[in-house]
Amino acid sequence: MGKVLIGCLLPLAIHLYFLSLAFGNGFDIYEQSAKAVGMAGAITAQADDPSAIFFNPAGITQLEGTQISAGACLIRPTMRFQSSGNPIMGTYPGETSKIKDHTWVIPNAYVTHKVNEKVAIGIGTFAHFGLGVEWPKKWEGRFTPGATKTILRTTSISPVVALKLSEDLSIGLGPYIQYFDIELNNLVFLAAPSPPITPGNNRAQTADAKLTAKEWDWGWQAGFRLKIIKGLTFGAAYLSNVRHKISGGEQELKSLADGNVVVRQGFSGKFTLPATLRLGLAWQRGPWTIEAGAQWTEWTSYKTLKAVFDNGTSLTSPKNWHNAWLWRIGSQYRVNKYLDLRAGFLYDETPIPSATLDPLVPSGDRMGYCGGIGLHFDKLTFDIAYNYIHDEKRKWNNPSGDVKVGPLSITRVTGKFENAYAHILAMNVTYRF
Repeated sequence: MGKVLIGCLLPLAIHLYFLSLAFGNGFDIYEQSAKAVGMAGAITAQADDPSAIFFNPAGITQLEGTQISAGACLIRPTMRFQSSGNPIMGTYPGETSKIKDHTWVIPNAYVTHKVNEKVAIGIGTFAHFGLGVEWPKKWEGRFTPGATKTILRTTSISPVVALKLSEDLSIGLGPYIQYFDIELNNLVFLAAPSPPITPGNNRAQTADAKLTAKEWDWGWQAGFRLKIIKGLTFGAAYLSNVRHKISGGEQELKSLADGNVVVRQGFSGKFTLPATLRLGLAWQRGPWTIEAGAQWTEWTSYKTLKAVFDNGTSLTSPKNWHNAWLWRIGSQYRVNKYLDLRAGFLYDETPIPSATLDPLVPSGDRMGYCGGIGLHFDKLTFDIAYNYIHDEKRKWNNPSGDVKVGPLSITRVTGKFENAYAHILAMNVTYRF
């Protein structure tokens, strides 16, 4: 059975790698199943479908036989930047720039198998972290590292085993291996420019900078699920951090004047993806299920974005993010054996201090309004959900907006990020053998 599970998941993991990109607060992704999306992610205590492999592996002891689930979340974000005006950059107060329109895709796939009444196994593939944002190459903040295009992509594969220790308590655990892929693009000066620094001026002194890196590493996860009294269940799950050590990164500088590559060299660095702790308390009575949940993310691990180049120079971008909580409440009403109705709300605290806010992730505190349905047909279930996510405005006035030639700062870009929101559509299909 283990070979069957791996055989089912491997092609989906490869497919997931090529598609998995996201728009997140920080760059944590919690849209890992359509049922979860419809309930604002409040399913850690329920954990009653194959996506429990991600949300709480202890939950797979509830699943009968062999179950396969696959799906995707489609995210359509938007955001704009309103400039405070800068004569050196050739911009006026109120001038706006907008991120390019993209629909990012976050796939997921899970397989579970109940070995006996006490033991269940499973394997899942998901994009635990990811980020995709692209600004126009002519926008005012184009000289900040990663400010024209940033893509951070992860693919995780997690085999788990779950044990039913008693009628009221189950535990689950397992490792996960993670592929990490990052690309940062922005403009840099090769020589001192002549003000104003407009897109059509100083092309001979300007280059398009691109940093890329890829790396494998691993972490672990564990969870438990406890029935407190009839109808009341508590669940908790922990995913460890993953420390990616980059040794084969590449930097490329391409002149805007003639398109020639003027620099190509390697770099090394470290990038830690944070640990997360999820908690949930679910109450079930008749056709109703209501769950309240919280998630803590260890963003203090994201202190600095740093690359050390082969020529002895380095790029250092301080972050100093702080740990943050995400709060959720979700509900489900079972209309009949064929139809479930779902709704939820989430409040996501930003981990990003004003002192290091930048165009890569200019998120503020976030609110999400969620709804969905589940359709059941014998051995087949279709889950569909929609989220509307809205970010608060953030002011940008810190050293990450400094326009530099080498160590010399010429001017600072300031303004505010606003009108940030996203539409999310999620779909999953689950089949039970």
